[in-house]
Amino acid sequence: MPPRDKVIAALGVLRWMLRFYQFDSREPFIIERRVQVLKWKGGRIEVGRGARLAMGSKIVCGGHLVIGPRTIIGNNNVIMCATEVKIGARCMISWNCSIFDSIGHKMWLEHTGEAEMEAPITIGNDVWIGPYSIIMKGVTIGDNCIIGAGSVVRRDVPPNSLVYGNPARRAGTVVRWER
Repeated sequence: MPPRDKVIAALGVLRWMLRFYQFDSREPFIIERRVQVLKWKGGRIEVGRGARLAMGSKIVCGGHLVIGPRTIIGNNNVIMCATEVKIGARCMISWNCSIFDSIGHKMWLEHTGEAEMEAPITIGNDVWIGPYSIIMKGVTIGDNCIIGAGSVVRRDVPPNSLVYGNPARRAGTVVRWER
């Protein structure tokens, strides 16, 4: 192998090592191409065994982000974690979803004063989030839930619920779902 090819191969290995260096996990998981990760303010990212971060996803973390084992984060998702975001095991997050635990800036309301800027998000085990959905700060989604496509989840979702819409409303009970 010519020296130039050896250097290119070594740089490729180094690039992959630096990508995994941003994660605080020691479990094997899959990162596809063009996944962007930005850690700031001492952020921690833990990813469970067999999880997958799909192409084009962006993670901005200044808090504590936990992605459970065998969870799939689909294409072009955005996860912004300023305090804490916990995603359970075996979840499936479709493409172009957004998960924000912060509004990103200070805001004052006319009669109530300063608004709450950040609140943790908890997504239970076996949750399926449809494409183009938005999960807002302070939300807890129970185990075995389905969030319909294009939903905006602003309030807690009880376990075994089917919710959809803007704002998301409960539409039924989920017995089980399969990948």
